Amino acid sequence: MLKVLERSHGNIVGIEASGEVTEEDIREITPQLDELIEKYGKISWIYVIKTTKYKTVRAMYEDMMWLLKNIKNFDRMAIVGETKSEELLIKIDGLVFGEKYFDISEIDQAWDYIEGAETRL
Repeated sequence: MLKVLERSHGNIVGIEASGEVTEEDIREITPQLDELIEKYGKISWIYVIKTTKYKTVRAMYEDMMWLLKNIKNFDRMAIVGETKSEELLIKIDGLVFGEKYFDISEIDQAWDYIEGAETRL
């Protein structure tokens, strides 16, 4: 399941992923993100992972394809996770795509980062 977080505003968007992420979840949320990109040009986002898995390979494919298509439209990206494997994966991925990893205990710092209150590393 994907949901937009209440702290989202303007071109700053927070998304929480929990349980199983389905193709329908991806199809519901991506038009909202597309609207923000259309309106602002670039968005900053925080993606909070809470024990998530994709229900189908198709759901994962649609999610990844949307991300790759729109990577140029992201300013700051923060991924918030709970496990060491997520941390390692995001740190490696961040070398290519520029996202920054935060532990779930650092969620306020992650929001500060995408809102521009913290300088880039």
